[in-house]
Amino acid sequence: MKTDFSQPRFTGARFNEHTLPVDVARDLAAYEALIIELAKHLYLQDHPERQRVPKGFAANFRLDIERIDEGSAKPLLALVMAGALALQGGEQDYFEKARDLITQCIAAPVTALPVNFPKELLGYFNQFGRSLREDEALELPLPDVNDSARLTQDKRKQLVLAADQVYEREISIIGHIEEVDFKNSTFRLRLMDGGQATVPMPDSFHNNARTYAGRPRHLISVLGIGTYDAWDHLQKVISVDLLDITKNYAISARFDEISQIQDGWFEGGGLAPDTDKLAFVSEQLIADYHDKLPLPQIVPKQDGNLLLEWKAEGDPSLDIDLIALQASFHAFGANGEDVERDFNLDAVGWQALFAFLSDNIKARQA
Repeated sequence: MKTDFSQPRFTGARFNEHTLPVDVARDLAAYEALIIELAKHLYLQDHPERQRVPKGFAANFRLDIERIDEGSAKPLLALVMAGALALQGGEQDYFEKARDLITQCIAAPVTALPVNFPKELLGYFNQFGRSLREDEALELPLPDVNDSARLTQDKRKQLVLAADQVYEREISIIGHIEEVDFKNSTFRLRLMDGGQATVPMPDSFHNNARTYAGRPRHLISVLGIGTYDAWDHLQKVISVDLLDITKNYAISARFDEISQIQDGWFEGGGLAPDTDKLAFVSEQLIADYHDKLPLPQIVPKQDGNLLLEWKAEGDPSLDIDLIALQASFHAFGANGEDVERDFNLDAVGWQALFAFLSDNIKARQA
């Protein structure tokens, strides 16, 4: 048996094409799970003589996306009942009551939630609505009135914190690995803002953790789920979906900036660097620039080439001709003489260049 059950409305820029992003579908699965648990609770409230709901009460219930209508994105959820429930009919009312009570809970001020909504189920809002972004909302039609309840990130946070001291949300954090605990399969991440977080890691990341621990130039991006307090301070990383490594982050970020330069960037003149050659040079520097070398200042030149300068003994610099793929080094020696050398930036030339830089660039003494 199939009947129309609910039609949430997702609003926000992601839904303007009347499509539903795959990650948002997880919210509908969480909505279904909350309906089931709340329906069980309501049934047992009405039947105090029972310890359990009837056999098959939840197993024979599911919500299917029948279609997605326009008006941002409006998935029509069909209630599919099977087995004993489809025949008995009466239990279906509890799923409809649960649907309406969830909507009323979202619409109510957090200080005046419906008394028959159990506090222990507010934790389900850790999952229901998690994928929503700051400018998005999930609207559910209120029963018997021409209005809707709006679930946003902020409202979801309020609902969870009404029953707990922390709430869950998706995280995106970045920092460098300070310390690794292989026994517990975690590492301590020093965040860009100076804070820290202990991050669980899969076995497949152990080799990377060994390689990059204690190397602050190489940053780790973490996407996953974390718990936050009422002031939005990260309390704990509870799961990780993606760990991504950006080698030599400062160099990578600078080349990203330079890649955005357009012709005429310097007072109406100035050539933009050749895109392909710039990408080739940046890949080499990011991949193989040695941790012990001081970081250079990377400057675009008006002729479309690059200049690298170091705050180091002898004021070393490196002119890179992107078209010819050649580099020219210059510095002042201890006695004021010029130190110069040219490199072809082929595979052998890059190795020679990095070895030469390691031998000839020394950080100034503080």
